[in-house]
Amino acid sequence: MTWVRDFLFPPLCVVCEEEVVDGDVCEGCWREIVREVLFEHQVFFGFRVYSLFHYGGRVKDVISGFKYRGFLQLAESFVPALAENLKTEGIDLIVPLPLHPARRRERGFSQTEVIARLLSKEMGLPVRRVLFRWRYTKPQALLKAERRKENVKGAFAHMERLKGERVLLVDDVITTGYTFFYAASELLRAGAGGVVGATLARGRV
Repeated sequence: MTWVRDFLFPPLCVVCEEEVVDGDVCEGCWREIVREVLFEHQVFFGFRVYSLFHYGGRVKDVISGFKYRGFLQLAESFVPALAENLKTEGIDLIVPLPLHPARRRERGFSQTEVIARLLSKEMGLPVRRVLFRWRYTKPQALLKAERRKENVKGAFAHMERLKGERVLLVDDVITTGYTFFYAASELLRAGAGGVVGATLARGRV
């Protein structure tokens, strides 16, 4: 019975692991998350990128839970608002920023593909894996800003040609923007008519 299960194993907040009465995130964590909401896109190397939150505090914990512990319901909670921000961009196609195959095997899934599929459901747009990450790179978060550019330069290739579609390139977090820039540039080489970005969070740089 449900009450027996909840008594023996009370539901915990997926962010701070405190007991919750309803839902997956406690009220305290929600308050902290809401304080980090962003209201405007930012331009990185000439590309507009839409993000929901500043990356830090509880938001960082949320995304860590999503990426490394598989709490997919956290992405499900936020993607509808992200889709709403993108509705005037005239997007034709959604492309997830690819993980290297070795990292995908380590993690068991691609967080960018999860976000892309959720956006596809909200926006009624197709998802295509146009890009391939052929070079294994160190996680950008572990590197200083001046080393991030060289870390991802030349890491992406395209697997098919595009025909002028306006592409939504999806990642979980953007900080310096170098990863996004090289991936978006490869989409333009593949024939994209334009590239717009979408992430759950944006770092303060």
